[in-house]
This record gives sequence, structure tokens and C-alpha cells, in this order.
Amino acid sequence: MFDKQDDELLESPAFAKLATLMPDGSPQNTVMWFRRDCDTLCMIAPASSRKVRNLDRDSRVAVVIDDPGNGYRYIDIRGHAEVRHDDAAARDELRRIAARYIDDRAGAYVASLSADPRVLIVIRADAVRSHQGKRPDPI
Repeated sequence: MFDKQDDELLESPAFAKLATLMPDGSPQNTVMWFRRDCDTLCMIAPASSRKVRNLDRDSRVAVVIDDPGNGYRYIDIRGHAEVRHDDAAARDELRRIAARYIDDRAGAYVASLSADPRVLIVIRADAVRSHQGKRPDPI
């Protein structure tokens, strides 16, 4: 589903902006760490969080990943999320995700988290739109 031109951005430690739907249909946005796994994105969240409650009710999501060095370059993903309520699997995945962002501190970070259950969020894209835009020339 992702193009080769998306690979560099998807493999970088850019942040994802995850939009879920509140009970009244309004969007709720969260900045998230993620990891690409083939044609899916993996994210972790506390099981009690608003985004997880939203996803348990309605699996539709939108995700934007933008280049931290160039806001005109981004990937817009529309799809559905599967929430896996398995704390052990979520924490294993979180170690992999955290390593993308904080390298060798990932294990200590995960160990420092509360014992509150975590879930694994797996996002499958229905549509992907990439914009490899360049910054406008200064005037």
C-alpha cells in the first residue's frame, strides 16, 4: 500500500498524528510514536485511554506523518485499526517502537512505565496519499 517514496519517512523517527472518532463523531487527535511493519503501522497506548475507547467503538482512523525537517512532505493515511488487548505483546512491541526514538534507552523506558495494561494498535491503510512537496522559495 505504501510507495517506495514513502519508505524513508516511514522508517525515520517522525511522529504520527492519529485521529480517532469521539462518541459524538468529532475527531480526537493524538501525537504518537509508531513503527511500520510491512503494510501496517503499529502503535501502543494505555488500555484505558480515550483513543482506545474510541477505537473499540469505531475502528476508523486517519494518520498523518510529516517530515520534521519539511512540513510540506507528509503521508496521509485513512484506514482501520485493530486493537489487540494483550499487555505482554504491547510491551514487546513498545520496546521495538521506543528503540526508533530513544535508541538504547528503550528497555529502561518500557520498564519504567506503570503496570497499567497497554494495547497494541495495528493500523491497516485503506487509502494512502503522499505529498513529497518542496518548501516554497523565499520571496
